Amino acid sequence: MEKLLGIEAAGPSVLSLYLSVPMDPDARRGLPARAGELFALAARDGNGTGPIQVRQEDRQLVRRLLEQHGRDWLGHTVAIFVSAQPHLAETIPLPSQLPERAVLATRPHVRPLLVAIQRHPVYLVAVIDQQHAWLLRVAGERIDTVGRSDMAVPAADSVRSWVRSQGFGGWYGLESHRVHERIIQLARHHYHDTAAIIEQAAHANGSRLLVVGGHEQTTPQFLATLPKAMREQVAGSFIADPHTLTPAKVQALADPVIGNWVDAHEQRLVSQFWQEPPSQLIAMGLEPCLTAVNQHAVALLMVPVGGLVPGFCCTQCGVLSSTGDGCPDGPTAARAVPDLIEEMVVKTLNDGGEVAAVHNPPAEVAARLRFPAAGPT
Repeated sequence: MEKLLGIEAAGPSVLSLYLSVPMDPDARRGLPARAGELFALAARDGNGTGPIQVRQEDRQLVRRLLEQHGRDWLGHTVAIFVSAQPHLAETIPLPSQLPERAVLATRPHVRPLLVAIQRHPVYLVAVIDQQHAWLLRVAGERIDTVGRSDMAVPAADSVRSWVRSQGFGGWYGLESHRVHERIIQLARHHYHDTAAIIEQAAHANGSRLLVVGGHEQTTPQFLATLPKAMREQVAGSFIADPHTLTPAKVQALADPVIGNWVDAHEQRLVSQFWQEPPSQLIAMGLEPCLTAVNQHAVALLMVPVGGLVPGFCCTQCGVLSSTGDGCPDGPTAARAVPDLIEEMVVKTLNDGGEVAAVHNPPAEVAARLRFPAAGPT
């Protein structure tokens, strides 16, 4: 993502293609033709509107990439970025299906890629019982074991038999209680050790979300021992016998938990914007948000998942506008861009702000600002 954000050509020479790769072999043979249809429909970055001019070399490169790697992308949307100058040939299989699109512009079209990353974040799964814990990292369809914790805790049956064999008589109940308390104490140590492993893995792998799985009694016990900061990272939990799980089963149980968290997080973001009182630190609508983006004032930009909004970018100062006459350098310096939202996203990310792509953003586009934006640029 960072590499793509840093690419900008002098002219509209960067081709971005989002293409669905079917499972059926017969349908896959039609991918080059489908790509050609998308090229013909692509939005053109340049002055005026004319026939799309995708270089023949770029068409051939896309065809070769599809022939060489199509089998690796079955059932997925693949993002393909190609350009002769600057040289670019990147393919990124996405974890879900996204709308097909082709864009020819001065930079890679990354908004659908951002949507995929936000809808399918990298996360950790802790599978735990009173004696063992396994920590796994899930990134798309890849799942890796990144940590494990083991602690020998006496089983309840062996405790009872050991106590009885010592001939405690009337002291049996008291001694059994003491041993039970010892088991609980050891389990707490085990949970704290597991939490430390999770914290280390989160820092090392850049994973902020956590799913916890285990027995019906063990899971809430473990969650109750987590530090407050770590509990805030828990997306949810699932109930399962840890000793019956495989990595594939873990992901099958954890993915829906993450999906529900993502949906709820999106709804919270949208609700927070609607509930905000009128303020100079909130911008609602395209024009106020353009002003804020141009002044590098945006802390959080909320944009729609799909759609293109044509607009203009000044070739001299980089100011974005919807009409082409919003720059002090005059309309002659304005260059048409196929998607104004994309330009706003890139500017915000490059300024260190955050971007959230949601299905129904307030007023189509909304922003939370770091400081008030001082009128139109």
